[in-house]
Amino acid sequence: MNKVSIYLIDARELSFDELLTFTNLEKNEISFLDKYHSVSTKKEKLISYYFKKKYVGEWYLGKDGKPLSNNVYFNISGSKGVVVLAISKDTDVGIDIEVLRPINKELIDYVCNDEELPFIKSEVDFISIWTNKESVVKCLGTGIKNNLKNIPGLPLNGKKCFEGQTFYSKTIKYKDAVISLTINSDKEFDYELILEK
Repeated sequence: MNKVSIYLIDARELSFDELLTFTNLEKNEISFLDKYHSVSTKKEKLISYYFKKKYVGEWYLGKDGKPLSNNVYFNISGSKGVVVLAISKDTDVGIDIEVLRPINKELIDYVCNDEELPFIKSEVDFISIWTNKESVVKCLGTGIKNNLKNIPGLPLNGKKCFEGQTFYSKTIKYKDAVISLTINSDKEFDYELILEK
């Protein structure tokens, strides 16, 4: 059975300096962060860099911009200071995290198709569908190039087909956030959530 490791850092309660101390990165390694103004974005970029350095090693961008490695399959996502890294030794993986927030009807109608609309009763329901769609296209490696309604958001946990391929997704709740994890397989898989901070 495929297994995916999910590493998570929730930096919302940490200052940037505390996070820098925790990651043990040198200031010259992260000079690229100077171009970002938002502290939340700086934290997410710092954690992303730390995760890639610690767990991925050398990596590069594929033709559609997906980060790739010759060592492992991996994907990273961040939302409001919470960052997750998914690693698989077996197959392509996509992950998306979103911290819950108020959602308006226009966005729901823009993202969801007729099959998905009846499922939505709360922000959690919508964010679960949204993150599922994101994790599928991130697993595929194309990003969102299609009409969002055409990307499958259901089932939240199970098989779905897209672009001639079969994917298996799982939805995980973490505090006030939703994580969707998708692998390029038609089989069930295990995951382990590892909280680093």
